[in-house]
Amino acid sequence: MKNKRTSGISLVALIVTIIVLIILTAAVIVTFMEGGIIERAKEAVFKSDIRTYQEMLAVKNAENMIELATGNGEGELLNATELAEIQAIIPEFKEEYKDLIAISNGEIVLGSREDNPYRDWLIELGIRKEVIVGKPIIEVLQVGDYVDYNTTGGTYDIKTATGTNETSWIFNDKDGDSSFDEGEEEIVYQDIMWIVLKNNGTEVTLVSAEPVENIALYGGNAFAYGPTRLDTICETVYGGRNLKIEDINELIGFDGDDETKWIYKDDSWNNTNIPENVRTIGELENSIGQILMFRTGPEQGKELGDYIPNYYIHEKENLIDVDNKVLDMIFKDKGYWLSSSTIMVYAIGEFDSYASFCVRDVINNEVSSMSLYSTDMGDDMSVRLKGLRPVVTLSATAEISDTNKGDGSSVSSAWQLK
Repeated sequence: MKNKRTSGISLVALIVTIIVLIILTAAVIVTFMEGGIIERAKEAVFKSDIRTYQEMLAVKNAENMIELATGNGEGELLNATELAEIQAIIPEFKEEYKDLIAISNGEIVLGSREDNPYRDWLIELGIRKEVIVGKPIIEVLQVGDYVDYNTTGGTYDIKTATGTNETSWIFNDKDGDSSFDEGEEEIVYQDIMWIVLKNNGTEVTLVSAEPVENIALYGGNAFAYGPTRLDTICETVYGGRNLKIEDINELIGFDGDDETKWIYKDDSWNNTNIPENVRTIGELENSIGQILMFRTGPEQGKELGDYIPNYYIHEKENLIDVDNKVLDMIFKDKGYWLSSSTIMVYAIGEFDSYASFCVRDVINNEVSSMSLYSTDMGDDMSVRLKGLRPVVTLSATAEISDTNKGDGSSVSSAWQLK
Protein backbone atom coordinates (compact mmCIF):
# COMPACT_ATOMS: atom_id res chain seq x y z
CA MET A 1 0.00 0.00 0.00
CA LYS A 2 1.21 3.46 -0.79
CA ASN A 3 1.28 6.28 1.82
CA LYS A 4 -0.95 9.28 1.11
CA ARG A 5 0.56 12.80 1.85
CA THR A 6 -1.28 16.09 1.97
CA SER A 7 0.73 19.25 0.99
CA GLY A 8 -0.13 22.88 2.04
CA ILE A 9 0.97 26.06 3.95
CA SER A 10 1.32 25.86 7.68
CA LEU A 11 -0.65 28.11 10.02
CA VAL A 12 2.58 29.65 11.33
CA ALA A 13 3.74 30.69 7.85
CA LEU A 14 0.36 32.27 7.15
CA ILE A 15 0.47 34.32 10.33
CA VAL A 16 4.01 35.53 9.54
CA THR A 17 2.96 36.57 6.04
CA ILE A 18 0.01 38.57 7.35
CA ILE A 19 2.19 40.36 9.89
CA VAL A 20 4.73 41.30 7.19
CA LEU A 21 1.95 42.69 4.96
CA ILE A 22 0.57 44.75 7.85
CA ILE A 23 4.00 46.22 8.54
CA LEU A 24 4.57 47.10 4.88
CA THR A 25 1.12 48.69 4.59
CA ALA A 26 1.73 50.78 7.70
CA ALA A 27 5.08 51.92 6.34
CA VAL A 28 3.49 53.01 3.06
CA ILE A 29 0.72 54.89 4.90
CA VAL A 30 3.25 56.66 7.13
CA THR A 31 5.29 57.64 4.08
CA PHE A 32 2.21 59.19 2.47
CA MET A 33 1.06 60.87 5.67
CA GLU A 34 4.41 62.41 6.62
CA GLY A 35 4.78 64.75 3.66
CA GLY A 36 6.02 62.36 1.11
CA ILE A 37 4.12 61.76 -2.07
CA ILE A 38 0.82 63.32 -0.95
CA GLU A 39 2.47 66.56 0.21
CA ARG A 40 4.56 66.84 -2.93
CA ALA A 41 1.52 66.23 -5.08
CA LYS A 42 -0.41 68.88 -3.15
CA GLU A 43 2.45 71.34 -3.62
CA ALA A 44 2.67 70.58 -7.34
CA VAL A 45 -1.07 71.16 -7.83
CA PHE A 46 -0.98 74.43 -5.86
CA LYS A 47 2.02 75.84 -7.73
CA SER A 48 0.52 74.79 -11.04
CA ASP A 49 -2.71 76.58 -10.15
CA ILE A 50 -0.88 79.78 -9.21
CA ARG A 51 1.14 79.76 -12.43
CA THR A 52 -2.08 79.27 -14.38
CA TYR A 53 -3.65 82.21 -12.54
CA GLN A 54 -0.61 84.36 -13.38
CA GLU A 55 -0.93 83.48 -17.06
CA MET A 56 -4.66 84.23 -17.07
CA LEU A 57 -4.05 87.53 -15.28
CA ALA A 58 -1.40 88.49 -17.85
CA VAL A 59 -3.96 87.88 -20.62
CA LYS A 60 -6.52 90.06 -18.81
CA ASN A 61 -3.96 92.86 -18.40
CA ALA A 62 -3.04 92.63 -22.08
CA GLU A 63 -6.72 92.86 -23.04
CA ASN A 64 -7.06 95.98 -20.90
CA MET A 65 -4.06 97.57 -22.58
CA ILE A 66 -5.50 96.76 -26.01
CA GLU A 67 -8.78 98.38 -24.98
CA LEU A 68 -6.85 101.44 -23.88
CA ALA A 69 -4.96 101.59 -27.18
CA THR A 70 -8.18 101.31 -29.21
CA GLY A 71 -10.03 103.81 -27.06
CA ASN A 72 -12.56 101.25 -25.83
CA GLY A 73 -11.54 101.13 -22.20
CA GLU A 74 -9.56 102.76 -19.41
CA GLY A 75 -6.73 100.24 -19.55
CA GLU A 76 -6.23 100.13 -15.78
CA LEU A 77 -4.09 97.45 -14.14
CA LEU A 78 -6.32 95.09 -12.18
CA ASN A 79 -6.67 95.12 -8.39
CA ALA A 80 -8.61 92.66 -6.22
CA THR A 81 -8.37 91.45 -2.62
CA GLU A 82 -11.71 89.70 -1.94
CA LEU A 83 -12.61 86.20 -3.17
CA ALA A 84 -15.48 87.42 -5.33
CA GLU A 85 -13.31 90.16 -6.87
CA ILE A 86 -10.57 87.67 -7.76
CA GLN A 87 -13.03 85.13 -9.17
CA ALA A 88 -14.54 87.88 -11.32
CA ILE A 89 -11.09 88.25 -12.92
CA ILE A 90 -10.03 84.58 -12.72
CA PRO A 91 -13.21 82.42 -12.72
CA GLU A 92 -11.15 79.24 -12.09
CA PHE A 93 -9.76 80.58 -8.81
CA LYS A 94 -10.39 77.99 -6.05
CA GLU A 95 -12.26 79.00 -2.92
CA GLU A 96 -9.82 77.01 -0.79
CA TYR A 97 -7.12 79.55 -1.76
CA LYS A 98 -9.14 82.44 -0.32
CA ASP A 99 -6.94 85.19 1.20
CA LEU A 100 -3.74 83.36 0.25
CA ILE A 101 -3.18 85.73 -2.66
CA ALA A 102 -4.49 89.07 -3.92
CA ILE A 103 -4.17 91.01 -7.16
CA SER A 104 -2.34 94.33 -6.95
CA ASN A 105 -1.64 96.51 -9.99
CA GLY A 106 -1.94 93.68 -12.45
CA GLU A 107 0.09 91.05 -10.62
CA ILE A 108 -0.46 88.35 -8.02
CA VAL A 109 0.83 89.28 -4.57
CA LEU A 110 0.73 87.77 -1.10
CA GLY A 111 -2.64 87.95 0.62
CA SER A 112 -3.54 88.31 4.29
CA ARG A 113 -3.51 84.56 5.04
CA GLU A 114 -0.08 83.51 6.26
CA ASP A 115 -0.50 79.80 7.04
CA ASN A 116 2.15 77.44 5.74
CA PRO A 117 3.16 75.65 3.64
CA TYR A 118 1.18 77.84 1.24
CA ARG A 119 3.02 81.06 2.12
CA ASP A 120 6.40 79.32 1.64
CA TRP A 121 5.28 77.89 -1.70
CA LEU A 122 4.20 81.33 -2.91
CA ILE A 123 7.55 82.82 -1.93
CA GLU A 124 9.30 79.98 -3.75
CA LEU A 125 7.35 81.03 -6.84
CA GLY A 126 8.83 84.51 -6.49
CA ILE A 127 5.68 86.11 -5.06
CA ARG A 128 6.97 88.34 -2.27
CA LYS A 129 5.03 91.61 -2.47
CA GLU A 130 2.19 92.14 -0.06
CA VAL A 131 -0.99 94.15 -0.16
CA ILE A 132 -0.66 96.93 2.42
CA VAL A 133 -3.68 97.51 4.64
CA GLY A 134 -5.69 95.40 2.25
CA LYS A 135 -4.91 97.74 -0.66
CA PRO A 136 -2.15 98.16 -3.23
CA ILE A 137 0.26 101.03 -2.61
CA ILE A 138 -1.28 103.05 -5.43
CA GLU A 139 -4.55 103.26 -3.49
CA VAL A 140 -2.86 104.01 -0.18
CA LEU A 141 -0.93 107.13 -1.16
CA GLN A 142 -3.08 110.22 -1.61
CA VAL A 143 -2.18 113.67 -2.93
CA GLY A 144 -0.70 115.70 -0.08
CA ASP A 145 0.45 112.68 1.97
CA TYR A 146 3.93 112.84 3.46
CA VAL A 147 6.33 110.12 2.35
CA ASP A 148 9.71 109.18 3.82
CA TYR A 149 11.60 107.82 0.82
CA ASN A 150 15.38 107.69 0.51
CA THR A 151 16.75 107.97 -3.02
CA THR A 152 20.31 106.90 -3.74
CA GLY A 153 21.61 110.47 -3.85
CA GLY A 154 24.55 112.00 -5.67
CA THR A 155 26.44 115.18 -6.54
CA TYR A 156 26.55 117.34 -9.63
CA ASP A 157 29.06 120.02 -10.66
CA ILE A 158 26.94 122.83 -12.08
CA LYS A 159 29.14 125.90 -12.47
CA THR A 160 29.06 126.22 -16.25
CA ALA A 161 31.07 128.64 -18.37
CA THR A 162 29.92 129.98 -21.74
CA GLY A 163 32.83 130.92 -23.95
CA THR A 164 35.98 132.26 -22.34
CA ASN A 165 34.54 135.13 -20.31
CA GLU A 166 32.12 133.10 -18.16
CA THR A 167 29.12 135.27 -18.90
CA SER A 168 26.62 132.53 -18.07
CA TRP A 169 26.73 130.58 -14.81
CA ILE A 170 24.56 128.24 -12.85
CA PHE A 171 25.84 127.38 -9.38
CA ASN A 172 24.86 126.52 -5.81
CA ASP A 173 24.82 129.83 -3.94
CA LYS A 174 25.05 128.31 -0.45
CA ASP A 175 25.38 131.60 1.42
CA GLY A 176 22.75 133.41 -0.68
CA ASP A 177 25.00 136.39 -1.42
CA SER A 178 24.25 136.26 -5.19
CA SER A 179 27.90 135.76 -6.04
CA PHE A 180 29.98 132.70 -6.82
CA ASP A 181 32.38 131.64 -4.08
CA GLU A 182 34.86 128.81 -3.76
CA GLY A 183 33.12 125.52 -2.97
CA GLU A 184 29.78 126.44 -4.55
CA GLU A 185 30.28 124.34 -7.68
CA GLU A 186 28.36 121.28 -6.48
CA ILE A 187 24.79 120.40 -5.71
CA VAL A 188 24.91 117.67 -3.05
CA TYR A 189 22.16 115.22 -2.19
CA GLN A 190 20.12 116.13 0.89
CA ASP A 191 17.97 113.67 2.84
CA ILE A 192 14.52 115.22 2.42
CA MET A 193 10.86 114.54 3.14
CA TRP A 194 8.53 114.09 0.18
CA ILE A 195 4.84 114.81 -0.53
CA VAL A 196 2.57 112.98 -2.95
CA LEU A 197 2.10 115.35 -5.88
CA LYS A 198 0.10 113.11 -8.21
CA ASN A 199 -1.40 109.62 -8.21
CA ASN A 200 -2.77 108.51 -11.58
CA GLY A 201 -3.54 104.91 -10.69
CA THR A 202 -0.37 103.39 -12.12
CA GLU A 203 2.33 105.78 -10.86
CA VAL A 204 2.88 107.98 -7.84
CA THR A 205 4.75 111.28 -8.23
CA LEU A 206 6.54 112.69 -5.18
CA VAL A 207 7.87 116.23 -4.75
CA SER A 208 10.16 117.50 -2.00
CA ALA A 209 8.11 118.87 0.89
CA GLU A 210 10.26 122.01 0.97
CA PRO A 211 12.58 123.66 -1.59
CA VAL A 212 16.22 122.63 -1.30
CA GLU A 213 19.50 124.35 -2.21
CA ASN A 214 19.99 127.85 -3.64
CA ILE A 215 20.41 127.58 -7.39
CA ALA A 216 21.76 130.77 -8.94
CA LEU A 217 21.36 131.55 -12.64
CA TYR A 218 23.56 134.25 -14.13
CA GLY A 219 23.46 135.48 -17.71
CA GLY A 220 21.07 135.11 -20.65
CA ASN A 221 22.23 131.67 -21.75
CA ALA A 222 21.88 130.32 -18.22
CA PHE A 223 18.24 131.36 -18.37
CA ALA A 224 17.66 130.11 -21.91
CA TYR A 225 18.95 126.65 -21.02
CA GLY A 226 18.05 126.81 -17.33
CA PRO A 227 15.13 124.36 -17.47
CA THR A 228 17.23 121.62 -19.05
CA ARG A 229 20.03 122.17 -16.55
CA LEU A 230 17.65 122.13 -13.59
CA ASP A 231 16.23 118.81 -14.77
CA THR A 232 19.72 117.38 -15.21
CA ILE A 233 20.65 118.38 -11.67
CA CYS A 234 17.58 116.69 -10.21
CA GLU A 235 18.07 113.58 -12.33
CA THR A 236 21.67 113.19 -11.20
CA VAL A 237 21.25 114.09 -7.52
CA TYR A 238 17.74 112.84 -6.75
CA GLY A 239 16.99 110.35 -9.52
CA GLY A 240 14.19 112.51 -10.90
CA ARG A 241 13.55 115.92 -12.41
CA ASN A 242 12.51 119.39 -11.31
CA LEU A 243 8.94 120.50 -10.64
CA LYS A 244 7.21 121.77 -13.78
CA ILE A 245 4.47 124.27 -14.45
CA GLU A 246 2.59 121.37 -16.10
CA ASP A 247 2.53 119.51 -12.77
CA ILE A 248 1.00 122.52 -11.06
CA ASN A 249 -1.53 123.06 -13.85
CA GLU A 250 -2.73 119.49 -13.42
CA LEU A 251 -2.77 119.74 -9.64
CA ILE A 252 -5.00 122.81 -9.58
CA GLY A 253 -7.20 121.58 -12.42
CA PHE A 254 -6.05 124.15 -14.98
CA ASP A 255 -7.10 122.94 -18.42
CA GLY A 256 -4.84 125.21 -20.47
CA ASP A 257 -7.57 126.86 -22.53
CA ASP A 258 -5.40 129.95 -22.97
CA GLU A 259 -2.82 127.92 -24.89
CA THR A 260 0.81 129.03 -24.88
CA LYS A 261 1.18 132.78 -25.39
CA TRP A 262 4.13 133.92 -27.50
CA ILE A 263 4.63 137.68 -27.70
CA TYR A 264 7.25 140.19 -28.70
CA LYS A 265 7.46 143.96 -28.33
CA ASP A 266 7.39 145.96 -31.53
CA ASP A 267 9.32 149.18 -32.14
CA SER A 268 6.62 151.10 -30.24
CA TRP A 269 7.02 148.80 -27.23
CA ASN A 270 3.59 147.32 -27.77
CA ASN A 271 2.99 143.67 -26.98
CA THR A 272 2.50 141.86 -30.27
CA ASN A 273 1.47 138.26 -30.77
CA ILE A 274 3.78 135.95 -32.65
CA PRO A 275 2.33 135.69 -36.18
CA GLU A 276 0.17 132.65 -36.96
CA ASN A 277 2.01 129.54 -38.18
CA VAL A 278 5.37 130.91 -37.05
CA ARG A 279 7.04 128.01 -35.27
CA THR A 280 10.78 128.61 -35.40
CA ILE A 281 13.11 131.42 -34.45
CA GLY A 282 14.17 131.82 -38.07
CA GLU A 283 10.55 132.20 -39.17
CA LEU A 284 9.98 134.82 -36.49
CA GLU A 285 12.98 136.82 -37.63
CA ASN A 286 11.75 136.72 -41.21
CA SER A 287 8.20 137.71 -40.25
CA ILE A 288 9.19 140.77 -38.22
CA GLY A 289 12.26 141.74 -40.23
CA GLN A 290 14.54 141.68 -37.19
CA ILE A 291 17.63 139.73 -36.27
CA LEU A 292 17.16 138.48 -32.73
CA MET A 293 20.29 138.39 -30.62
CA PHE A 294 19.14 135.43 -28.55
CA ARG A 295 19.63 133.17 -31.56
CA THR A 296 23.16 132.71 -30.24
CA GLY A 297 21.40 130.69 -27.52
CA PRO A 298 18.63 128.50 -28.97
CA GLU A 299 19.39 127.26 -32.50
CA GLN A 300 17.70 129.08 -35.36
CA GLY A 301 15.79 126.03 -36.59
CA LYS A 302 14.42 125.01 -33.21
CA GLU A 303 10.71 125.40 -32.61
CA LEU A 304 9.70 128.22 -30.30
CA GLY A 305 7.71 125.71 -28.31
CA ASP A 306 10.93 123.96 -27.33
CA TYR A 307 11.80 127.03 -25.29
CA ILE A 308 8.37 128.39 -24.43
CA PRO A 309 6.32 125.51 -22.99
CA ASN A 310 3.96 127.74 -21.02
CA TYR A 311 3.35 131.34 -20.19
CA TYR A 312 0.79 131.01 -17.43
CA ILE A 313 0.64 132.97 -14.19
CA HIS A 314 -1.18 131.56 -11.17
CA GLU A 315 -1.97 133.70 -8.15
CA LYS A 316 -2.91 131.92 -4.95
CA GLU A 317 -5.70 134.33 -4.09
CA ASN A 318 -7.42 133.60 -7.42
CA LEU A 319 -7.39 129.81 -6.99
CA ILE A 320 -10.52 129.78 -4.84
CA ASP A 321 -11.69 126.34 -6.02
CA VAL A 322 -8.46 124.55 -5.11
CA ASP A 323 -7.99 122.56 -1.91
CA ASN A 324 -5.93 124.51 0.65
CA LYS A 325 -3.76 121.45 1.20
CA VAL A 326 -2.81 121.53 -2.48
CA LEU A 327 -2.14 125.28 -2.38
CA ASP A 328 0.10 124.82 0.65
CA MET A 329 2.07 122.25 -1.35
CA ILE A 330 2.68 124.74 -4.16
CA PHE A 331 3.21 128.11 -2.52
CA LYS A 332 6.23 128.27 -0.24
CA ASP A 333 7.92 131.22 1.46
CA LYS A 334 11.25 130.16 0.01
CA GLY A 335 11.03 130.62 -3.76
CA TYR A 336 11.99 127.82 -6.11
CA TRP A 337 12.61 127.27 -9.82
CA LEU A 338 10.27 125.38 -12.14
CA SER A 339 11.79 123.59 -15.12
CA SER A 340 9.39 125.15 -17.64
CA SER A 341 10.74 128.13 -19.54
CA THR A 342 9.32 131.12 -21.34
CA ILE A 343 11.00 133.55 -23.71
CA MET A 344 9.61 137.03 -24.23
CA VAL A 345 11.13 138.41 -27.38
CA TYR A 346 11.85 142.15 -27.55
CA ALA A 347 12.54 143.54 -31.04
CA ILE A 348 13.43 147.24 -31.04
CA GLY A 349 14.20 149.32 -34.15
CA GLU A 350 15.65 147.97 -37.35
CA PHE A 351 18.88 146.52 -35.98
CA ASP A 352 18.79 146.95 -32.19
CA SER A 353 17.10 144.01 -30.45
CA TYR A 354 17.42 141.91 -27.37
CA ALA A 355 15.63 139.00 -25.75
CA SER A 356 14.40 138.46 -22.22
CA PHE A 357 15.05 134.89 -21.18
CA CYS A 358 12.61 133.69 -18.54
CA VAL A 359 12.54 130.65 -16.30
CA ARG A 360 9.35 129.76 -14.45
CA ASP A 361 9.44 130.11 -10.70
CA VAL A 362 7.27 130.17 -7.58
CA ILE A 363 7.70 132.88 -4.99
CA ASN A 364 5.33 133.23 -2.03
CA ASN A 365 1.83 133.53 -3.49
CA GLU A 366 2.48 133.54 -7.22
CA VAL A 367 3.60 131.17 -9.96
CA SER A 368 5.25 133.38 -12.53
CA SER A 369 8.49 133.76 -14.50
CA MET A 370 11.81 135.35 -13.66
CA SER A 371 13.45 137.17 -16.55
CA LEU A 372 16.96 138.38 -17.30
CA TYR A 373 17.97 140.46 -20.33
CA SER A 374 20.39 139.13 -22.90
CA THR A 375 22.06 142.14 -24.49
CA ASP A 376 24.79 144.67 -23.82
CA MET A 377 23.29 145.91 -20.56
CA GLY A 378 26.33 145.58 -18.31
CA ASP A 379 25.42 145.04 -14.66
CA ASP A 380 21.82 144.19 -15.55
CA MET A 381 22.95 140.66 -16.31
CA SER A 382 22.48 139.89 -12.64
CA VAL A 383 22.12 136.72 -10.63
CA ARG A 384 18.68 135.30 -9.88
CA LEU A 385 18.49 133.02 -6.84
CA LYS A 386 15.92 130.32 -6.09
CA GLY A 387 15.65 126.87 -4.52
CA LEU A 388 14.91 123.53 -6.21
CA ARG A 389 12.01 121.12 -5.75
CA PRO A 390 13.05 117.70 -7.03
CA VAL A 391 10.38 115.30 -8.28
CA VAL A 392 10.55 111.50 -8.46
CA THR A 393 8.06 109.06 -9.96
CA LEU A 394 7.48 105.60 -8.49
CA SER A 395 5.66 102.66 -10.05
CA ALA A 396 2.54 101.27 -8.42
CA THR A 397 4.56 98.34 -7.07
CA ALA A 398 6.44 100.46 -4.53
CA GLU A 399 6.10 98.95 -1.06
CA ILE A 400 5.38 100.47 2.33
CA SER A 401 7.76 99.41 5.08
CA ASP A 402 6.36 96.81 7.47
CA THR A 403 7.97 98.56 10.46
CA ASN A 404 6.12 101.85 10.14
CA LYS A 405 3.15 102.11 7.83
CA GLY A 406 2.21 105.59 9.09
CA ASP A 407 -0.82 107.44 7.74
CA GLY A 408 0.81 110.25 5.75
CA SER A 409 -0.91 113.06 7.65
CA SER A 410 2.31 114.74 8.85
CA VAL A 411 6.06 114.49 8.77
CA SER A 412 6.05 112.44 11.97
CA SER A 413 3.54 109.96 10.54
CA ALA A 414 4.90 109.84 6.99
CA TRP A 415 4.48 106.69 4.94
CA GLN A 416 7.75 104.73 5.03
CA LEU A 417 8.60 103.40 1.58
CA LYS A 418 11.01 100.56 0.97
